[in-house]
Amino acid sequence: MTENTFYTDHWRQIDDERVGRYERMFVWREGHAALLAPLELRPGSRVLDYGCGPGFMTEGMARIVGPAGRAYGVDLNAGFVANASHRNSESDNISFHLVDGDCIPLDDTTVDRLLCKNVLEYVPDVQTTLAEFRRVLEPGGRLLLIDSDWGFVAVEPWGMERTKRFFDAAAPAFKEPEIGRKLRSHLLDAGFDHVDVRVQAGVDIEGGSLLVLRNMANRCPPPRSTRCLTKRQRPLTTTAICSAYRNSWRRASGLRADVGDEPRPVYPRLRVPWQDRPRVIQSL
Repeated sequence: MTENTFYTDHWRQIDDERVGRYERMFVWREGHAALLAPLELRPGSRVLDYGCGPGFMTEGMARIVGPAGRAYGVDLNAGFVANASHRNSESDNISFHLVDGDCIPLDDTTVDRLLCKNVLEYVPDVQTTLAEFRRVLEPGGRLLLIDSDWGFVAVEPWGMERTKRFFDAAAPAFKEPEIGRKLRSHLLDAGFDHVDVRVQAGVDIEGGSLLVLRNMANRCPPPRSTRCLTKRQRPLTTTAICSAYRNSWRRASGLRADVGDEPRPVYPRLRVPWQDRPRVIQSL
């Protein structure tokens, strides 16, 4: 694993602790049905979940399309694919496949719907990936992209300069951390039409993105990660980040915090419907 390829390697090689975190983070929730609305899934639809992770979103879409449809999940992590395949071994309308490199292991025009959620910020080449999307989508199919734009994150009371240093420290974890603002131009360049972009912002007062922050802290190389903090706040460790974040939402909820003023991230939610949605950065 090198810094040049870390943005994909850290998804390909996941330790057991992180697997558990991701399974909690990506579990199917009631709000996901509304998130998928731009896809216009219906019974009989054939849908691909690109970068399916543990596969819970794929399972939710399989329930929507029903026995007359089919849901495909692809991911570069062999453990995710194996676990999801085992969990759904009795289902006839869902399958999971390991993707290696840029090529999606499906025939041309296999699907009429395609979901790509929180993935394009990590791919080596966005245009190559979008070309594969066009290949597996039938003409007139719908594509829903949901992705981040970490450049719009505000963290209080850090301020913008310190927040920027934090994300600079975590830079090896992403190929393009500001992909959200670029999705429309990428899609038009790739030949997609009827591109619709939506941006939604939100404020976290419940600590809902604690796992996101923890994973980001874990991906910061130690010598770089401490540069974004004052001497009082060093070292930037998973424990320190989680404690700060937990206390911020406890204070917002009227509960007693354990320590003094610590940063509370405020993440914008960036959404782009079908042929180009930047992702809903989960309102923290």
